Amino acid sequence: MPTTATPTTVLTAHALSFAYDEALVVDDVGFSLAPGEFVALVGPNGSGKSTLLRLLLGLLRPATGHVELFGAAPGELDEPGRLGYVPQRGRLTPELPTTVREVVAGGRLSRRAWWRRPTAVDRDAVEHALTAVALTDLGDRLVTELSGGQQQRALIARALVADPELLILDEPVAGVDAESQRLFRDSLIHLVQAHQTTVLLVSHELGAVAADLDRVIVLKQRLMFDGPPADLAARGVSLGIHAEDLPLWLEDMQ
Repeated sequence: MPTTATPTTVLTAHALSFAYDEALVVDDVGFSLAPGEFVALVGPNGSGKSTLLRLLLGLLRPATGHVELFGAAPGELDEPGRLGYVPQRGRLTPELPTTVREVVAGGRLSRRAWWRRPTAVDRDAVEHALTAVALTDLGDRLVTELSGGQQQRALIARALVADPELLILDEPVAGVDAESQRLFRDSLIHLVQAHQTTVLLVSHELGAVAADLDRVIVLKQRLMFDGPPADLAARGVSLGIHAEDLPLWLEDMQ
C-alpha cells in the first residue's frame, strides 16, 4: 500500500527581497522551517522582521523570490487551519459584543464547518487555550471590558485553539505579565513536542524560551545568522531581558 511521505518543510522562503519607495527592507532572504521546529526571528527595530512576516503570509508581494507554505503559494493554501498567526499588538474590534470564550472558540472554525455544532473536543480545546494564557477567569467577560494586554492574550488563545501545523507570532507577549508568559511558553512547548507544530516566534524577549529553541534567525535586512542558540551563547550573546532593544552585538553585525 503506498504511503504519503512526511513533508521535509512546512515553510520555505526563496531569496525574498522587498523595498518601500526604493528603500530595501528585505534583501535576498532565504530559509526553511521543518515540522516541529521552534525558531526565533530577531533583529533591531527597522530590521525588516514585520515586513518579512507579511511576505511569508502572502500579505505583501516580494520584489524577487517566492514563498512556499506547505508546498503551495500563501494565497493558494486550501486548509487555512494549518496556519496560525498572531499579529503584533493585535486588537479586537471594540464594538464586538462577544465574550472572551466566544472569541477564542472562533479559532476552531478553521477546523470544522461553521454550521456544525461545537463538539466536546472543541470545548476542551477552548478551555485549554484559555488556561494557557491565564484567561479562564475572564472567559465570560465581554472583550470590550478587557485591557490591551488581555486582548492580546485572547488573540494568542484563538491562534492556539486551532491546533495549527505552523504558528507565526509577531511579538505576542509584549505587555503581557510574567506568569502569562510562562504559561504561554509551556503551551508552545506542548504544541511543538506533542503535536509537531512548527513555531516561528518574533520577540525581543526570548529569556523564557531560549533553552527550548532549535534555531535563532537574526535579520538585519538580510540574514546575519541562522543557527542554534548555543552558537550565539558561545559568542557571549544573551537572549534574555534587555532594557530597550536587542543587545548591541546585533547592531555591530556585518
